[in-house]
Amino acid sequence: MPGYRLTRLAGIVLVVAVIVSACAPTPTATTAPSVARGPGAEASASEPAAPPPRLSVQLAYTALVASQSVSWIAQESGIFDRHGLDVNMSFINGGPAGVAALVSGEVDVLIVGAASIVRAALQGSDAVLIAGTKNQLLGAIMGRPEIRTPAELRGRRVGVASRGSNSELVVRVGLQRNGIDPDDGITYLAVGSGNQRLAAMQQGAIDACGCIPPDNIAAEEAGFRVIVDVSKMNYRYPATQVATTRRKIQEQPELLRRFLAAFAEGVHRYKTDPEFAMKVIAKYSQVDDPRALQVGYEAEREIMEPDLRLDLEAIRATLEELAPIMPQALQANPEEFIDTRFVRELEASGYFQRLWR
Repeated sequence: MPGYRLTRLAGIVLVVAVIVSACAPTPTATTAPSVARGPGAEASASEPAAPPPRLSVQLAYTALVASQSVSWIAQESGIFDRHGLDVNMSFINGGPAGVAALVSGEVDVLIVGAASIVRAALQGSDAVLIAGTKNQLLGAIMGRPEIRTPAELRGRRVGVASRGSNSELVVRVGLQRNGIDPDDGITYLAVGSGNQRLAAMQQGAIDACGCIPPDNIAAEEAGFRVIVDVSKMNYRYPATQVATTRRKIQEQPELLRRFLAAFAEGVHRYKTDPEFAMKVIAKYSQVDDPRALQVGYEAEREIMEPDLRLDLEAIRATLEELAPIMPQALQANPEEFIDTRFVRELEASGYFQRLWR
């Protein structure tokens, strides 16, 4: 019976095939052929991706005030560390000295008022603004109790952090808005940070000073008079910005990309954790007056930009401020002084949205 023999043979072959299949080794990840991964490819489950190399950053800040505390907060809370950055922070008194260190290559990133960067760029340097957190001038002209009006500052000594600093701008704007020539009979003395200016007034070395929060509150608490409250003027000015050089952007874009991501996270921590923020501000600014810390913190939190926005109109105001001494500022375009590529990347990736949701 040939049909029967063929059917029986087929059955035997099928049984043998099943047995052989069951005995064969099961393929695993270790026996699979390896495939070379290109840049950016995910590592396999058995081979975790190596963390990106850590980067060193030389960072300088130019004022011991609440608005410049974001980098302090990012350092103290470990945010920079989590972003793979080893940040060495230093204080350089005043924008002009800070910009000199930036363009010489001593620092990679500078926290500074925009006027110093714009002035340097107009003179041919490659300093550039890449982000901003404060686009309004806050502060006050504080003075001895017997000085009651801005006009009474003529013939007086006014203390500032350094010539060309934000503290001097507070004085100049406050006087100009009150119809007074800021160069008419007023002597500007560079006496250092807020505590040093307060001490200089207490010792009689100066008669008044330009103060940024929380220094103006501390001066008021110490018995000095508010001569002009510049904060109430809503003066558009890029008072706290992040700057670098165009050369650094070309040579180390990843460093700046990570830095701004961490900096944005520092802004978030500032605005959402007041207790921690004020503790850090007190440590770095050496202001121990609780009311001064609270009022200064709140004033800055209200206007601090959560998305690191650069304000072109505020930069235009800076150019107008510089025009009397630098005529070339009149023809300059505010966009010449900024590079927003890294902030745009963060925005496009949804980083700010994820951070604040």
